[in-house]
Amino acid sequence: MRHGLMWYLCGLGSNIRPETNLPCAVAELAMRYGTLWLSPVIRTRPEGMMTPHAFLNALVVLRCELSPAALKLEFNALEEQMGRNRSDPQSRYSDRPIDVDILESSPRRHFTGRGIHESYYCALFHDTGSQPTVTLCLNGQSLGQAPATIYWNESTGHEVIVEQGKQLQYDTAKPTLPG
Repeated sequence: MRHGLMWYLCGLGSNIRPETNLPCAVAELAMRYGTLWLSPVIRTRPEGMMTPHAFLNALVVLRCELSPAALKLEFNALEEQMGRNRSDPQSRYSDRPIDVDILESSPRRHFTGRGIHESYYCALFHDTGSQPTVTLCLNGQSLGQAPATIYWNESTGHEVIVEQGKQLQYDTAKPTLPG
């Protein structure tokens, strides 16, 4: 369902092969929705579930014309495509290859943080730098250490491009966030 162009602040998490699954999900989101703005990636302890497996988490900002409900359906399909069993009534408390949640939406690329309830996403949103970052590899490119702009570049042979670092401070997820 088309909704008009909206900006979405989303949370990404994985605790099953997260070093592989998180970059795969980022690449898939870039192919589907164009340019993404990705926060640093952090390793976190599970909240609200009993598992010994740590998560890798990040925030991602994207824009599209889908309504929040339609976008969530697409995220659910991506989760299932990557191996999550959403039909299990306990899936919310189970380890997962990928979890993609809409935290906030905005027509103007401004987020308040009021939709964020998980402590690790709050730390990323407010850029507290309280947790060490994790370096991941996406198509031979590093991501996760700093905010990054990620996009699908068809002119270079259909590849995902990662631009990470201080030079992107005015074109990354951070300026979409207050502070």
